Amino acid sequence: MTINTGKASTNTESVKSDSSLPLFLSQQDALFLPPESLGGKAMNLAWLSREGFPVPRWWVLTTEAFQQLLEANQLDGWIEGVLSDAQLLEDSALLEAAARAIRERVLSASIPESLIEIVTRHLAGQEDCYFAVRSSVLGEDALGASFAGQMDSYLFQRGLPAILESILQVAASAFNARALQYRISKGIALAEIRAAVIVQEMVEGEISGVMFTAHPMSGSRRHALISATFGVGEGVVSGICNTDEYTVGLFDDSVVTTLGDKDLALVFDHQRGRGTCEVSIEAARRKVACLDHRQLLALRDMGKKIAGLQKFPQDIEWTIRKGVVHILQTRPVTRLPPLSESIGEVRVFDNSNIQESYCGVTTPLTFSFASRAYETVYEQTMRLLGVSERSVLAHRHMLENMLGLVRGRVYYNINHWYQGLLLLPSFRSNKADMERMMGLTDPVDLVQDKNPGLSEKLRKLPQVLRALLRLLYGFQRMNQDVQKFRAMFETVYCSVSRPLLHTLTPGELIAELRRLDRELLQRWTTPIVNDFYVMMMNGRVHRALVAAGFEQPAVLQNNLLSGEEGIESTEPTRRLLQMCDYVRKQPPLRNLLEDPSTKNSRLLDRIQVLDPVFYAQCEDFIERYGDRTIGELKLESVTLRQDSSFLFAVLRNYLARTDLTPETLAANEARFRHEAEAEAFNAVRKQLGVRALKRFQKHLSKLRDAIRNRENMRLARTRMFGLYRELFLELGQQWAMHGLLSEPRDIFWLSVEEIYALNDGRAVQTNLLPLVAARKEEYAGWESRQVPEPAHHFHTHDTVSFFNDYTYPFAEPESSDSAELIGTGCYPGIVDAKVRLIFSPDDELALDGQILCTVRTDPGWAPLFPTAGGILVERGSTLSHSAVVARELGIPAIVGIPDITRRVRDGERVIMDGAKGTVRRVEFDASVDNDGE
Repeated sequence: MTINTGKASTNTESVKSDSSLPLFLSQQDALFLPPESLGGKAMNLAWLSREGFPVPRWWVLTTEAFQQLLEANQLDGWIEGVLSDAQLLEDSALLEAAARAIRERVLSASIPESLIEIVTRHLAGQEDCYFAVRSSVLGEDALGASFAGQMDSYLFQRGLPAILESILQVAASAFNARALQYRISKGIALAEIRAAVIVQEMVEGEISGVMFTAHPMSGSRRHALISATFGVGEGVVSGICNTDEYTVGLFDDSVVTTLGDKDLALVFDHQRGRGTCEVSIEAARRKVACLDHRQLLALRDMGKKIAGLQKFPQDIEWTIRKGVVHILQTRPVTRLPPLSESIGEVRVFDNSNIQESYCGVTTPLTFSFASRAYETVYEQTMRLLGVSERSVLAHRHMLENMLGLVRGRVYYNINHWYQGLLLLPSFRSNKADMERMMGLTDPVDLVQDKNPGLSEKLRKLPQVLRALLRLLYGFQRMNQDVQKFRAMFETVYCSVSRPLLHTLTPGELIAELRRLDRELLQRWTTPIVNDFYVMMMNGRVHRALVAAGFEQPAVLQNNLLSGEEGIESTEPTRRLLQMCDYVRKQPPLRNLLEDPSTKNSRLLDRIQVLDPVFYAQCEDFIERYGDRTIGELKLESVTLRQDSSFLFAVLRNYLARTDLTPETLAANEARFRHEAEAEAFNAVRKQLGVRALKRFQKHLSKLRDAIRNRENMRLARTRMFGLYRELFLELGQQWAMHGLLSEPRDIFWLSVEEIYALNDGRAVQTNLLPLVAARKEEYAGWESRQVPEPAHHFHTHDTVSFFNDYTYPFAEPESSDSAELIGTGCYPGIVDAKVRLIFSPDDELALDGQILCTVRTDPGWAPLFPTAGGILVERGSTLSHSAVVARELGIPAIVGIPDITRRVRDGERVIMDGAKGTVRRVEFDASVDNDGE
């Protein structure tokens, strides 16, 4: 096959009208005219010609000539008047009528003699040539609008009369109904129609087609799609002819061929002497490839070169005659679908654990604050473990992306957590332990333990030993370090005077926020090292129980962890029970609390007058635990400090349960703990020996200490978030006063980075009102599930926030039998009761022995637990807050029950078994099962 690569001549000699406007130009004359004169298609032909691609000879009737044609026939003003009718935008029938009227007037127009003379002069000597007459409207074949197929083309036209007639027909087609409707759909004004007309030498192609240099079906920019058939290209673009489809690699020579049944071809109509006609293809050729491998690669190379020069994927029409390729036109690909194949880095996101802290849709301020906190804390932890500054810098991207935000929901970026584990010795066991602690039930094998050679091991040995020794040293000193950490925290916490925050300026508030960043976040390594301790000790205890032969080690392990004293997570509940004892002895106070007509939001004011002693108890509780609430780590959550209603709703629940006392709770916990110890210790001694039992008891004791420390330091984290919440709310109050925000709580719709940048003079946008409004609208769509909620675990490819569906990759077909649901048992006990679905503090909170069922929990849910007969949680792990607190309170609990809040109805009776992790729906009927929310 021969490909002409010679550059077009640039020797220009323009033919112009008396007004010196270019009217009809040859290919050489048109090379450097602007698109305003050439229109889109001719502009692209000029570019192809300048770059030396094999384009058949062409001429162009410019947009100025088109305008002169309309003016000579007094059509310009009339057409403008017809198209200015606003009703055309809404009424398709009116649009059809207007298009038909314009087309008729244009077809009956007379071409000015001066224009005929110019066309005649240019085409002199071409009487035996056939031409294609095609449109070139301003904006056609552009990036935003291809106008593909909207105007008419006339092929195999010979002789001046036929060409002039075709010029009028093409000009008229610029106003046809489908072209006008296309303009409306693209938001292009109807009054802006400026058209040119191309007259191009006709090549009677033997094989023709279209080539997309990016695949229009898969979205791949690394593969071209070539559609080809016998005959001229009109058969392909019009859809008349079936085609062969070739997917060709741009960077390799791979070809995937799909042969079409090419029963028809569009060819020159020899009988009429002009135009085209359909002919049948003989049976032997219908399913034979019309392009060979060499031709495909030659087309691919030419398309790749065109796209490379344009720096954009191209839609190219081509034809082949006698082995020579001719490029008929090119234009940008206006749209590609999202990638249908997995290209780029695979990222794994999971929120099985973190959803407890950041439940549901989370505001930009909370996410950005949490993300910065994780980055800061784990950077300090790397340094504590002796990781070099060079390595810390190399892991900057990992540290900045420990968390992800997808459709408003917070996730762990699992890839980066595993990369962090690679810095520790024994990746494989640490990986399994972390997955267990985080509640990861799905396989994640994207980051593998490496098997380096001896030289690599020796090179890394100092770093690994340094990390190991520092971890062991930290583990040995954990109790002392925890005490120091808590003392440090109290000092910093008490340095912030909440009542005086209103006296600070916005700049001073931000300076205070940054001080807390330095004095708290950058000194948060003790809780993180303790988390490693929990992870490793939990893994050792688990592996020992497996070795001892337990089929359900998680259940027994949960029981072994119950009844631990000194856990502050349960202290608010115990304090509330003590407050209930006082209320029961004060009949007027009890009547006030139990009066259903009394609004919880006003109770504190009335208690202040009625019973100052109990008022002082309430104030003390709010001061100590006022930041502990449902969704406590979400800065936007309303805590007891802003609204005390939740406190009194819980107290009202407790008053109805006289059997609930700190003593009865402690007795239940101790009983389950002793029974679990007897079972575990006996099995370990029999199966593994006395020495193994002593080792097991030592590891269990360390695990209990670590979990107690973890829960206590997490209360400190809750209080720290409370400080930040107060500071941000005060900042929002002041910015709202000055009109920067509509209301104080709008501060939660900005990120920490944006707030700091506004203070520092680095803000890229200072008009906050539309920014906040746009974010509220987008997040409201996520909250209302106008788009599907992402799964708890999903994989993404390429750009995370776009072109991914966030679905669970291991989903199995839903069983038609939903009578029994299965999760992970966290505390034993069989409960036969009705389910109460609760999702927020605004729901009805009265439980009275019913089974609490929700999507996820955090420590702020703990005050609701004692009045629940049992606890069912859709998300979570055996070491999550809900599981820990349920064990401490001795309440049967199951976590990780897929879709339970969608499957079970509020008030439905179920039987739950906290040991087996099963929920049996007593009233289940498959024919009427509620599968909606």
